[in-house]
Amino acid sequence: MSRATPMAPAKEHWTLEEWLQTEMEPRCELERGRLIPMASPPRRHQEIVLTAAYEARRYTIVNRLGALLMEVDVALPIGKGVIPDISFVSREREAELLTPDGKVRGAPDLVVEVISPSTRTRDTVEKLRDYYESRVPWYWLIDSETLVIQELQWTPEGYVIRTVAEPGEVFRSQALAGFELDLQALLGE
Repeated sequence: MSRATPMAPAKEHWTLEEWLQTEMEPRCELERGRLIPMASPPRRHQEIVLTAAYEARRYTIVNRLGALLMEVDVALPIGKGVIPDISFVSREREAELLTPDGKVRGAPDLVVEVISPSTRTRDTVEKLRDYYESRVPWYWLIDSETLVIQELQWTPEGYVIRTVAEPGEVFRSQALAGFELDLQALLGE
């Protein structure tokens, strides 16, 4: 018998602590005290997330780099709660950032968002700003329509694009030195 996940209690204002401690369906992000329900991503989005996460996780395990997590709750230092497609916390920072139940409290070393048509503005404007203000060192954006991968690095002046891989090109990460991803080939396209 499966156990149902409770709906979020009706409240007008949520704190970051309350959001972190409440399991709910549908999954929600937290912005300015309000819950933002997340729609289930389309199949293409899921395939890209699974492929990128599998390859990156395998790389981080073999090289003992840290924790690579999918769709985990992240409490950003600016007081917002987000659920990135992929998050990475370096081994050196695991004790500082990972909670006993596997959530992230603080800015991960890397976040990855797969851009779908319905999330384009949120991922490329709103979350980019939130991750920048939270000083997330690295941010990857993967476009689900074009398969272009961008790797951005935090600087005091703003995020700077460090790596771009067009369709058919191998993505070579600077954030995870030595990691390569040929997304188009892995997706069989």
